[in-house]
Amino acid sequence: MQIEWKKRYCIGEPLIDAQHQEWFAKVNGFLRATGKDEPKRCAAEMYAYTREHFKHEEFVMRSINYPDISNHIRLHHALISRLDEVTLQIEDGTLDQGIWESFLVDWLLNHIRLVDTKLAAYIHRYTDC
Repeated sequence: MQIEWKKRYCIGEPLIDAQHQEWFAKVNGFLRATGKDEPKRCAAEMYAYTREHFKHEEFVMRSINYPDISNHIRLHHALISRLDEVTLQIEDGTLDQGIWESFLVDWLLNHIRLVDTKLAAYIHRYTDC
């Protein structure tokens, strides 16, 4: 399974859109990973990039006093916790690739379409962007 970046996923904030495209690439790398070492390496890359992206988004939210910041950050923390589970499951050999494929694709697409679009609307409405 692969997820394809489509224009409809753009939220209109160029840096965040570029990061989302890179995030798709990291998730796809993980979804394609095979063997023993590649899933671990790809999961680590996906995890690191996710944290980097969330750090940027959270900086943006703080800098504009985004009113829904607490909920948005709570969702970020929840994903980081789930990605911790991926790492543990890879290490102990219990990773169910199908379950993780569905979860990651659903989470990523829903987060962009439902949560990040609200942030983008706020950015464009209440800032000079």
